[in-house]
Amino acid sequence: MNAGTPPPVFNRASRLPAAYATHAIVAICVLIQLLVLVMGPEFGRNLTLSAGLVPARLTGHVIGLSSPLPAWLTLITHIFLHGGLVHLAMNMVFLVWVGRMVEWRLGMSRFLLLFFLGGIAGGLAQVLTASGSVVPVVGASGAISAVFATYALLFARSGEEPARILGMTISGETVRAFRFACLWIGLQLLTAVAFNTGSGGIAIWSHIGGFLAGLLFGLPFIRAPKS
Repeated sequence: MNAGTPPPVFNRASRLPAAYATHAIVAICVLIQLLVLVMGPEFGRNLTLSAGLVPARLTGHVIGLSSPLPAWLTLITHIFLHGGLVHLAMNMVFLVWVGRMVEWRLGMSRFLLLFFLGGIAGGLAQVLTASGSVVPVVGASGAISAVFATYALLFARSGEEPARILGMTISGETVRAFRFACLWIGLQLLTAVAFNTGSGGIAIWSHIGGFLAGLLFGLPFIRAPKS
């Protein structure tokens, strides 16, 4: 979509093509959470410790943290784990809301690439800002943040004029994206202040890292021909 192109308008009769990747991600996350409910709390704790993203494992700050999975793989596996039904429901509802639209515009392969790049970027951002933490990070929030950033680029209805910063011309799309970035990051920081505790809480930098990844990769993905 070029700068200045009006976003598509959908009415009640409009139907999007089947969003197979979005629905598959939701199904996997729900099935894993159901498995945790069936198997019990001990299984859930072991799964979180094994497949959750523990920053200290990746950085080597703490010795003796063992897991059957290599530390790098938890940058992906942590995306599919959640800290309970409420956490799962919030993430999945938001993913279905924005994911179907973004997958329709990008195609399945680019959507999946964006989703996992966002999840990995969010995980790395959390590792960089809490390198010695032994608290597992779980959830698809970083990946969904990347999808939301691209959704904002695609479907924001208010246009923006190009701007000049340090002698460089910034496109209206980029200006609009940064407005959304400031809003999203601000909301996440306020959420962190309200709900974070000393023993864990919301992995705020995972949200922010994922959103910035969505801004970085969103425009190239949008402008590339759909395969």
